[in-house]
Amino acid sequence: MIDPWIFTAFCLVLLAACALVRVVRIPVLYDRIVAAAVTIAIAAVAGLVLSIALGDILVLDVTIILALLGYAAVIASGASAKEAQA
Repeated sequence: MIDPWIFTAFCLVLLAACALVRVVRIPVLYDRIVAAAVTIAIAAVAGLVLSIALGDILVLDVTIILALLGYAAVIASGASAKEAQA
Protein backbone atom coordinates (compact mmCIF):
# COMPACT_ATOMS: atom_id res chain seq x y z
CA MET A 1 0.00 0.00 0.00
CA ILE A 2 1.21 3.48 -0.85
CA ASP A 3 1.78 5.87 2.04
CA PRO A 4 -0.46 8.92 1.43
CA TRP A 5 2.12 11.34 2.87
CA ILE A 6 4.85 10.10 0.54
CA PHE A 7 2.47 10.23 -2.42
CA THR A 8 1.46 13.80 -1.51
CA ALA A 9 5.11 14.83 -1.20
CA PHE A 10 5.83 13.27 -4.60
CA CYS A 11 2.93 15.15 -6.21
CA LEU A 12 4.07 18.43 -4.66
CA VAL A 13 7.63 17.88 -5.88
CA LEU A 14 6.22 17.26 -9.35
CA LEU A 15 4.24 20.51 -9.15
CA ALA A 16 7.34 22.39 -7.98
CA ALA A 17 9.30 20.99 -10.93
CA CYS A 18 6.59 22.21 -13.31
CA ALA A 19 6.68 25.65 -11.69
CA LEU A 20 10.47 25.66 -12.03
CA VAL A 21 10.09 25.03 -15.76
CA ARG A 22 7.79 28.03 -15.83
CA VAL A 23 10.49 30.15 -14.14
CA VAL A 24 12.98 29.26 -16.87
CA ARG A 25 10.65 29.79 -19.84
CA ILE A 26 9.05 33.15 -18.95
CA PRO A 27 10.73 36.11 -20.71
CA VAL A 28 9.40 38.84 -18.37
CA LEU A 29 11.43 39.41 -15.20
CA TYR A 30 8.55 40.14 -12.84
CA ASP A 31 6.67 37.05 -13.97
CA ARG A 32 9.81 35.02 -13.27
CA ILE A 33 9.97 36.45 -9.77
CA VAL A 34 6.36 35.48 -9.07
CA ALA A 35 6.92 32.00 -10.53
CA ALA A 36 10.03 31.59 -8.38
CA ALA A 37 8.06 32.54 -5.26
CA VAL A 38 5.39 29.99 -6.17
CA THR A 39 8.07 27.34 -6.75
CA ILE A 40 9.62 28.04 -3.35
CA ALA A 41 6.24 27.89 -1.61
CA ILE A 42 5.30 24.56 -3.21
CA ALA A 43 8.74 23.10 -2.47
CA ALA A 44 8.47 24.23 1.17
CA VAL A 45 5.11 22.51 1.53
CA ALA A 46 6.60 19.39 -0.05
CA GLY A 47 9.40 19.50 2.52
CA LEU A 48 6.87 19.85 5.32
CA VAL A 49 4.87 16.87 4.06
CA LEU A 50 8.05 14.83 3.65
CA SER A 51 9.05 15.72 7.20
CA ILE A 52 5.70 14.46 8.45
CA ALA A 53 6.00 11.29 6.36
CA LEU A 54 9.48 10.45 7.59
CA GLY A 55 8.94 11.68 11.14
CA ASP A 56 12.26 13.53 10.97
CA ILE A 57 12.49 17.11 12.21
CA LEU A 58 15.82 17.63 10.45
CA VAL A 59 14.06 17.63 7.06
CA LEU A 60 11.79 20.40 8.29
CA ASP A 61 14.75 22.46 9.55
CA VAL A 62 16.53 22.17 6.20
CA THR A 63 13.30 23.07 4.39
CA ILE A 64 12.82 26.21 6.46
CA ILE A 65 16.41 27.35 5.89
CA LEU A 66 16.19 26.73 2.14
CA ALA A 67 12.85 28.53 1.89
CA LEU A 68 14.23 31.57 3.73
CA LEU A 69 17.30 31.67 1.49
CA GLY A 70 15.13 31.27 -1.60
CA TYR A 71 12.81 34.12 -0.65
CA ALA A 72 15.81 36.30 0.17
CA ALA A 73 17.20 35.60 -3.30
CA VAL A 74 13.85 36.42 -4.90
CA ILE A 75 13.65 39.72 -3.02
CA ALA A 76 17.24 40.58 -3.93
CA SER A 77 16.69 39.82 -7.60
CA GLY A 78 13.54 41.93 -7.64
CA ALA A 79 15.23 44.84 -5.93
CA SER A 80 18.25 44.81 -8.23
CA ALA A 81 16.24 44.62 -11.46
CA LYS A 82 16.75 47.32 -14.06
CA GLU A 83 13.00 47.94 -14.29
CA ALA A 84 12.74 48.46 -10.54
CA GLN A 85 15.19 51.36 -10.65
CA ALA A 86 13.25 53.30 -13.28
